[in-house]
Amino acid sequence: MSPVNITIIGGGACGISAFIEFFLQLRIAELHQQISITIIEENKEVGKGLAFGTKQPGHILNTQADLMGIHFTEPAHFSDWLKEHDASVGKEVVDNQGELNAFTTRRLYGDYLKEQFEHYFRLAKQEGMQVEVIRASAVSVTENEQGFEIHLSGQQSHRCNYLVLAPGTPVANNYPKLEDKENYFGSPWPSAPILEIPRDEDVAILGSSLSSIDAIMTLADNEHQGKITLYSLDGLMPRVQSETPSEYECKVLTISNLHQIQREKLRNPTVKEMFRLFMQEAELYAGGKIDWDATERTGKSVKELLKEDIEIARNSGDALMNIPVALRYESSEMWKMLDDSEKLKFKKWLGNQWNTNRHCMPLVNAERIDKLFSNNQLHVYANLTDVEYDAGSGMFKLMHDDQTSTEKYLINATGPASAVKDMKSELMQNLAEAGLVEPEKTGGIKIHTETMQVMKKGKTCHNFYALGHITNGLLLDVNAVWFNVKTIGNLSRHLINNLTLESTH
Repeated sequence: MSPVNITIIGGGACGISAFIEFFLQLRIAELHQQISITIIEENKEVGKGLAFGTKQPGHILNTQADLMGIHFTEPAHFSDWLKEHDASVGKEVVDNQGELNAFTTRRLYGDYLKEQFEHYFRLAKQEGMQVEVIRASAVSVTENEQGFEIHLSGQQSHRCNYLVLAPGTPVANNYPKLEDKENYFGSPWPSAPILEIPRDEDVAILGSSLSSIDAIMTLADNEHQGKITLYSLDGLMPRVQSETPSEYECKVLTISNLHQIQREKLRNPTVKEMFRLFMQEAELYAGGKIDWDATERTGKSVKELLKEDIEIARNSGDALMNIPVALRYESSEMWKMLDDSEKLKFKKWLGNQWNTNRHCMPLVNAERIDKLFSNNQLHVYANLTDVEYDAGSGMFKLMHDDQTSTEKYLINATGPASAVKDMKSELMQNLAEAGLVEPEKTGGIKIHTETMQVMKKGKTCHNFYALGHITNGLLLDVNAVWFNVKTIGNLSRHLINNLTLESTH
């Protein structure tokens, strides 16, 4: 009788972390020779993926090293790894505030992931566990009595008893009519095709968030000389991470105060109530009243805002940046306290402001972008309404602010897709069409937030789990490695407990 098989679709950070934790816990439970693990990954190197497979020095992690450990309950493992590899790391560590608080290049983090995976993959084999990597794309899944059959590229298939979806950050398919057009790049990742753009040509980038910063850095690393123009809905760029952020413990916007609302009013808090608490917290942090109208960034000069943000970052940040950082361990629990209708209101009313202040760019990149502005090489336009391709001229037409701009080269850097329908993923589309996953109104798919089990029609699927960005609607902070590693710990405990119970019957 063949052993029970756990299959992980995706060999990125989430997939690797899940594999390692599964192996460790199965080995400790002495179930490792009864259960096999398979990883399905289309890239040649497990761990590299789109984001961490980059070779660009300007692609920098936007989270400090002491939160990037790939092992459950060991967030500082990566910073410890940096110390151990100090002699070979060199210039891969930037914004260095000491090993624990350093920001590093993504390619270095990819090396770390690859090393960790290869070590535990070898160890699993040495311990007598059946483990394998299938290098293919998962296209679709069908359910059967034993579990699942995964249909792969090249007309292959693979069967498993337990399935874990960890496909990584989904590319957005928000401009499908442009996909086959010459000189259109559907994502900043991988960066190699963008490097083929002639250095003296003008380039347009859709979006102005962190994905667009990556696209700018790809061009800047390649010594691009042409004009770079960002076109986005709001024209807001991410704020700048502080070199030495002030440590702060929230006193007003807390889980306990939100629970008090539940206890006293017998309902969940509203977005308005949360925002009032945030305003009180910010004014407590600032030591006085804040002119909230003055904090509005829309319509202001992006160039001047960046200069201000660089100075704020050099001086330990401000309330609007440091409070979201202080809430990073509680924000997902707070998010769970909102009703679905309130989550949608949050995204509509406050989503842009939250993302701008919570997901900031590294200071070293901000300083490079400031130089591009100063050299009149970088421009930002807001109020983008539509993009069309003119076949006659071979140019892209971008409508914004009651005018039309024409561009020859266009990079879509609008960021990852939130809704399943917008994900440029054959697998996710097929899973949704087959009814194996159910889209969540606020983004991603429905899951049980404590066990990471996929949910359909209000019921959990006992042998089907999901990780990472595809759970964004219910968990909010899914672009943070430390948060995903935490959810992997919960998933692993639940899955191993199920397997232990089954092995005793």
